[in-house]
Amino acid sequence: MTHSFKSLAFSVGLAGATLVSLGIAAPSHATTLTGFSTFGDQMAGMKVTVNFMGGGSETNIWGVTGPGAGGAFGTNWSLIQSGNTFTDPWTLDYSGAGSISSLAINAVPGNTVFDRTNPSSGTPGSAQGKDFSVLSGLAPTFAYSTPIDISVGDLFGKLSLNWDNGFTRGQLTYLADTDSGTTDDPVSVPEPGLMVGLVAIGAYGAGSLIKRRQVKVA
Repeated sequence: MTHSFKSLAFSVGLAGATLVSLGIAAPSHATTLTGFSTFGDQMAGMKVTVNFMGGGSETNIWGVTGPGAGGAFGTNWSLIQSGNTFTDPWTLDYSGAGSISSLAINAVPGNTVFDRTNPSSGTPGSAQGKDFSVLSGLAPTFAYSTPIDISVGDLFGKLSLNWDNGFTRGQLTYLADTDSGTTDDPVSVPEPGLMVGLVAIGAYGAGSLIKRRQVKVA
């Protein structure tokens, strides 16, 4: 390892140490999962937002509808799920006159995360996940976002579905696996400022190193 590389590594390490000394360490493995089986009634509190092609949107909160079952209900639409999300489907039902352009599920307020297929087994306690997949109905494009702080690439707080030409009257059934956080250690999202601070301090250290090298060459 060259002297300059050692100095750069030291600067980045110093950045991390500085954040730790300030009590601003980046979160890691901060959330404990209850296990890899989550049912519809364990996701109460999730926020489900529907956006309409003609404009406007509606957000409703996921609630318990029965043993192992839950759902969110809006104007002419509903999203329900009953049973283990790894094997049992979600159902979107829409009976309105217009069409839905997109649907987004924010699972974090329900102490819930979406568990993706890969990496296999993934985060400790999550076991094998399952990506969004359509069983019947008009398939949307989909995207996962809001990585969770214990994630190794498989846990996300939000699932978004989008239909370019709109989702009209009918049903969509799909699979999308979820996991739950514990009561004492609920699902949380990393504070953006923490990582920004680490990058900023690291960049400052690297900048100082470059400046010192330039002065030495001169």
